[in-house]
Amino acid sequence: MVTYGCLILLFLFVIIKSSIYYSRRKQIIAPAELDRKLLKLINYEEREL
Repeated sequence: MVTYGCLILLFLFVIIKSSIYYSRRKQIIAPAELDRKLLKLINYEEREL
C-alpha cells in the first residue's frame, strides 16, 4: 500500500515537472533574437560611458 502511495507521488511529481518544463520551453529566445538583444544592450552601455 505504501508502495502505491509512493508511486502515485512520483507520478504526480513527474507530471508537474513536465508541465513546468513545457511551459518554460515556449519562452526560450531564438539565437538571432538573443544576438539582437545583446547588441542593443552593448550599444546602450557604450552610449552611457
